[in-house]
Amino acid sequence: MLTKSIAALLVSWVLTLLLLRGARRFQWVDRPNRRSSHSLPTPTLGGIAILLGTLTGLWLNDVPDFDALVLASGVLVLIVVDDIGRPIAARTKLLLQILTGALWVTMVSLPPIQLPGIGSVSGWVLSILAVFWLISWMNVFNFMDGIDAISGTQTIVAGVSLAILLGRYSAEHQILPLTLVCAVAGFLIFNLPPARIFMGDVGSAFLGLCFGVVTLQAIINGAHVLVAILPLSAYLYDTGLTIVRRAWRRENVLQAHREHLYQRLSQRGWSHGWICLAVIGIGSMLGVAAVGLSRGDIFWPVLLSATASGLLITGSVSTWHQKDGQTDQLLDQSTDQSTISWTDQ
Repeated sequence: MLTKSIAALLVSWVLTLLLLRGARRFQWVDRPNRRSSHSLPTPTLGGIAILLGTLTGLWLNDVPDFDALVLASGVLVLIVVDDIGRPIAARTKLLLQILTGALWVTMVSLPPIQLPGIGSVSGWVLSILAVFWLISWMNVFNFMDGIDAISGTQTIVAGVSLAILLGRYSAEHQILPLTLVCAVAGFLIFNLPPARIFMGDVGSAFLGLCFGVVTLQAIINGAHVLVAILPLSAYLYDTGLTIVRRAWRRENVLQAHREHLYQRLSQRGWSHGWICLAVIGIGSMLGVAAVGLSRGDIFWPVLLSATASGLLITGSVSTWHQKDGQTDQLLDQSTDQSTISWTDQ
């Protein structure tokens, strides 16, 4: 299984290299603006390499419901138009996400699941909830993929944790998260700060789709919902807090902005490398806690979760009162920080 999954890394690495060269030649790049966290025009087609690398690894492993993921991913590829510099309206993206989720749900057989406080859910109610679940994760990753390597590092940490968690039920369920980790690793070689290529909207949406599927598999197999999402809860926290914050101020929550916690830390002078190291550290604590809780442990998983939560809350409090004027003054400085390497601070 692992050997075949590693093929995803090789395919992703080769395709990322080819896409990097092709995108530069045809100028399929993301040009910096005042909301950007990078300072140079950068190709944005890396998500295609992640997608094709993952599907190659899954095909070699002959996983069940492979056709469903292929067709759903095929819809997401249409978003590539946005990644080559032809913007797609938010409504169109949402429709593509709905179609993606609906395709996957209609092509797989979802058994009844137990939800805390609700009980058993099945049939069309479960189908609607599953589509909403997948769409939510696609948007979470789209919102959070705003600096070099952040979604790549989050994927590797959460993917390994979820693979271990799913191993309690069946080795078959470990294939998707491990293959995804391998494919992202091949891309991440080119995405480490300073990034030479981005995954774009196709990549972030595909990661969200895969994690939506993986967490659903965990829940279906008996994992508590909170345990299944715990390895990804830092992403959920930042997304949820930012939406609530903007809604409270009566701002358009769908409008592009720079108010996520990771963006505000960048504006404060944190390099992309240091932010990603924080993602790795917090994500590792949450992932280990999820594995522990799935095995019936309580004390140390709760301690790890509380520590990670404390770090996230501390970061939010320290940047909460950063005024718009301060943000504007720091934009140029934070753009320069996007080229700082892992060892600089």
